[in-house]
Amino acid sequence: MIIFLRFIYVFIGLFIFSCMDRFVIPEDIQNSNPGNFGAGDTTYLLVQPVWSSDQGLNKPIEISIAQDGRIFVADEANQSILVFDQDGNRPDGFEDLISLVDNNNIEITPKDLDIDKKMNVFYIDGSQRIFVWNQYWNEVGISKVSTSATFIHTQTGVDTIAIAGTDIWLSLLNDSDWEILDGDMTTDQALIDSLMRPHLFYDGKDEMNLYLDTYYQSDKSQFTGLTAPADNENMVFVTDNYGGSNNQYRIVQVDFKRSLILELTSGDLVWAYTGCFGSTIKGYGTGAGTVNKPVSIDVDYQGNLYYTQEGDYFPIHMISPNLGGDFAIYTSGFQPEADDIMNPLLFLNPVDIAVDNNRNSYIVDQQNSDITVFNFKGDFFKKAGYIDGADKIMSNPVAATVDDRGVLYVCDSEHGAIYRFKLSNSLDEDLNPED
Repeated sequence: MIIFLRFIYVFIGLFIFSCMDRFVIPEDIQNSNPGNFGAGDTTYLLVQPVWSSDQGLNKPIEISIAQDGRIFVADEANQSILVFDQDGNRPDGFEDLISLVDNNNIEITPKDLDIDKKMNVFYIDGSQRIFVWNQYWNEVGISKVSTSATFIHTQTGVDTIAIAGTDIWLSLLNDSDWEILDGDMTTDQALIDSLMRPHLFYDGKDEMNLYLDTYYQSDKSQFTGLTAPADNENMVFVTDNYGGSNNQYRIVQVDFKRSLILELTSGDLVWAYTGCFGSTIKGYGTGAGTVNKPVSIDVDYQGNLYYTQEGDYFPIHMISPNLGGDFAIYTSGFQPEADDIMNPLLFLNPVDIAVDNNRNSYIVDQQNSDITVFNFKGDFFKKAGYIDGADKIMSNPVAATVDDRGVLYVCDSEHGAIYRFKLSNSLDEDLNPED
């Protein structure tokens, strides 16, 4: 057994830094009053050039931006996640995201994606599964993976040995009453490669998750939307459109469980995680802050969740967590008749929502072929996606995101293109709006 004594010294650091917190993210995106609407704002102008087939796009349906400024696009026709830099170029190092397959090597189509602060790229395929690919691991490299460890109980001093991947291993690894004394690690390349490639993060059919989620039968879930909090590394949220006779529409919180210890080529020790059913945080209903055929979801820096849905009554919702007790209770943050954003007459078919750093909301209306923008209070601000305020630019917008500069990126699946917009009074010199 290889006894790595530095576990004693760095184990506390593992808990503090968790997985991947030590690396420095490139500052490709600079803050410049993102989404800070004011009296001088005029209109949203198209930023040139439009990214389309020249960049390899075919049918983009979802989009997200990493902390280093790279843009990740789920392309349905390509069955791939395409990655671009700020100039629209395709950088090297992302080949594993082309022609995606599941753990049984069956082709899958990404339906939604998001990226957390540890550069985990999460994506869903419309089933009850969540997949993950870690950009940082691929840039730095993995040298060793844990295979077993000796754990000691902090109160009693009792010790026990657990094998990686077993139920007892997962239990001890995630129990604060147990600490690692020493362990074995392997350099097995096949195992390392499996972690470097896109792999399964959460499966509703897993026995553990079926046990935790008995009411909703998560093995039949159909996830429609996904969001990863930018400032919380412990959870992701998905919208679930299971439906059926029991109206099983809901929002699900998926928690992180430590699964392995990795040694990176840099020498850092980090956690690898698997997803575990956390809770159903909102279920079916027809009033404000309930769920009825959800389509998409986003989260702001305060942990408020925003989602669009196809069911009757209100198409746009925002729910806020109340953390006063042992569990977060989510209540509606927008109210009918009081907030413009809940007015169903403003939309025809809202299919996606994006929220910027100032909690402004951008609603993608597929049938209207435009974007409707609201401030943090839910008050209407203006439309995006027009030339001279009249002619529509896009044909079939389906998804949007906003970067830290306030640049709005929109997927048009019919044109096979990414359109970018920015308010005309806050354009950066490196952006070239249409005349």
